[in-house]
Order: sequence, then C-alpha cells, then structure tokens
Amino acid sequence: MRAPGQLTKGGVMLGPFLLKYHHMFVNSSSTGAFILSRNGRSADYVGASADDLVGTLGRFARQSDYRYFWFIEARSDREAAEIEQTWLHRYRPSDNPSRSSALHGSGWRCTIEGCPTCALAGALR
Repeated sequence: MRAPGQLTKGGVMLGPFLLKYHHMFVNSSSTGAFILSRNGRSADYVGASADDLVGTLGRFARQSDYRYFWFIEARSDREAAEIEQTWLHRYRPSDNPSRSSALHGSGWRCTIEGCPTCALAGALR
C-alpha cells in the first residue's frame, strides 16, 4: 500500500481512514475509487463509484467487516473505473469476485500486457 498522500493516476490517494467515519472525508455525491481493508495495511477489496462514493462506502460500512478505507475522487466515471482497474492489478485484493465491476460489459480491454488474471476473467465470462 502506498503511504497516504502518494500520487496515483488522477491525483492523490487519501487514507487510511476508519470506514465508519467515511462521511467525514468524502464529499457527497462524488465520483471516485476506493480500497477497503480489514487491518489497515493490505487491500481486501477495490471498487469504484460513478456518482455516489459516500453512499457506496456507507453501504460497505453497514454491511461488511471492513474497518479501513483509502479513496481518490475522480473527474469522471471513466477515470474512476480506470483507477479501479489499476488498483486491482497493483494490490490484487482478495475479496474482489472479478477484475472490475465498473468496466464489465463496456468493451474495455486490459492494458497490462499478458495479464493472466484478466485473461482468465475474460475466459470465464
């Protein structure tokens, strides 16, 4: 995991923060990507929200056992999806059922040459 304030595609990743206080850190109805963690040191889940990052994090806070989160606000839903995809490859979270929920069915192709995970996910669809 990068240290808080490290640059990532599209800006600065912020966190880790306690998930139960997500509303104190995320602007209402913003677009962005996020990482969820049980221990605050490793990525357990990576996701993105096209238009309601605070609402999406709130659902995870109420319905899961994740305790910490990192996030970045994005300029568009496409940018949020691209950041999500980058983080899926970089952090390899254990709880993501597929490589990218935001890009599924959009015709998007992985840009990581020879990515075995995306090749396998494509074969299983």
